[in-house]
Amino acid sequence: MKNYMKSLGIVFIMILSPLVMLGQHVKMDKDGIKHGPIIGAIPDTVKLGEIFLDELDDGNGKVQLTVVNQGNKPLILTRVSGCCGTNIKSWPKAPILPNQKGTIEVYFRIENRPQRISRTVTIESNAANSPVVKVPIIGVVVERKAKNELTL
Repeated sequence: MKNYMKSLGIVFIMILSPLVMLGQHVKMDKDGIKHGPIIGAIPDTVKLGEIFLDELDDGNGKVQLTVVNQGNKPLILTRVSGCCGTNIKSWPKAPILPNQKGTIEVYFRIENRPQRISRTVTIESNAANSPVVKVPIIGVVVERKAKNELTL
């Protein structure tokens, strides 16, 4: 009887979970206006451009991402993570109120050699428009060319 009740409890949770999640979806009024937290002002891609080896320092691997809540309910960042040795130093743990901003501090090491930079920061939230946002960070470390040198 205990196993039956345990199984019944698990089935109940499996049925109830999607219903709770459905209640979290965006509601639109008759004018097509979304209600809920809306994540905005996140860049599609952070472009670092070219970084010359002779100008490389610890500051080149520091990026700040600003998150703006463009909705009408608090935006909660539930998880912020980085790939490939990317370290998320800080991100807003408190809800970001409507029309307010939060800052995500991202750090990563750049080797002192020519290379392509490709990192990704993943932001998970209760945003109605996009609960998971991936922000690529790209760039390239190059050697400075001499005045007479051509690049083909």
